[in-house]
Amino acid sequence: MKNLRRALFGLVAAFLLGAAFAGGDWAVSGVLEAYTPPPNFTTKPLVLTGGLNAATVPKIVGLASPAVVKVTTLVKQKQTVTFPGWPFAPYLQQSPQYAQGIGSGFIFDKTGYILTNDHVIQGAIQINVQVVGYKKAFAAKVVGADYATDLAVLHISAPHPLPVLPLAANTPPAIGSFAVAIGNPYGLSHTVTLGVVSAEGRPLSIGSRSYKNLLQTDAAINPGNSGGPLINLDGQVIGINTAVASQAQGIGFAIPVSTVRDIVPQLLKLGYVVRPWIGVSDLDLTASLQQQLGVAAAKGAVVYYVYPGTPAAKAGLRTGDVITELAGQTVTGSASLGGIEQSLKVGQTVTVRFDRASSAKTVRLVLVAKPKTVPSPPQTQTVP
Repeated sequence: MKNLRRALFGLVAAFLLGAAFAGGDWAVSGVLEAYTPPPNFTTKPLVLTGGLNAATVPKIVGLASPAVVKVTTLVKQKQTVTFPGWPFAPYLQQSPQYAQGIGSGFIFDKTGYILTNDHVIQGAIQINVQVVGYKKAFAAKVVGADYATDLAVLHISAPHPLPVLPLAANTPPAIGSFAVAIGNPYGLSHTVTLGVVSAEGRPLSIGSRSYKNLLQTDAAINPGNSGGPLINLDGQVIGINTAVASQAQGIGFAIPVSTVRDIVPQLLKLGYVVRPWIGVSDLDLTASLQQQLGVAAAKGAVVYYVYPGTPAAKAGLRTGDVITELAGQTVTGSASLGGIEQSLKVGQTVTVRFDRASSAKTVRLVLVAKPKTVPSPPQTQTVP
């Protein structure tokens, strides 16, 4: 059977519109430091619900802005310089160069805990946070960061309790409801834009990072807005501004507050997120792959690579198998498999149903904790 080449799998990492991060540098995350006190997430509105009028947005901005911060980073980069060296062979020297990144964030706990995007602080050897009312920026420590959800928690030590922004309830905002974005686009501090929530549950892929459930908004989001809050008319945070469709107008994306509530407690306690894992790299089943693999299933997640020593490897799964069911739940594609996986628990025994060359099979396996870093699978896999 033909090799399944990575070129066939481009749709996994592609987004129809094209997208870019709304700001921040992109490299390797810094050292995680654990702070055990969990945040006391509050949902108390900053302002009373009263609909939209000429005074509503200015009031929200006036109350919310003190809790919005500018995050600046210093990232070490390598620059290669070639020296002629004749009559000897040329030789290379790598000299360190530094680049500055700018993003946004907001204070969610008065003792100095700040939420931002992981991509804003990745690779930073120095992180500074500028808070309204303080002339000098604070040096920030990374409490925890999560690549998959693109969330990070920072901590600063301030001499006084800090203003905070309350998080909205987990209920998704109504489509068409007003949304206010505050951040530092292009380094322009505390810029305010107004729009609506355009949609919810949007998937998006940027590079190797895949988002499963984003809010879409037409409130203008630009480079430097990353990590800043998207706020409703009650002054509550409904999302974390993260990305913008680079080839469109009025299409920005924010991580919903429900994801924040799931992830932040683990970042505070452990510095990272523990996720259950079966141990495969997978992709959506297309009509072309269905024909190549000769499977009866019309929907499912195609196993591209099985990591050695994982539950999937021990259970006998292999490249080309099409997973159609996990723990009794129907798998319709790669995102579906990942979503079901994350709803389970480490140590849980589950059944996996899959198709292999038109034969349906079922195995049982025990979920393990996914490693902090998972190596990229080989570029080419061959179906046995």
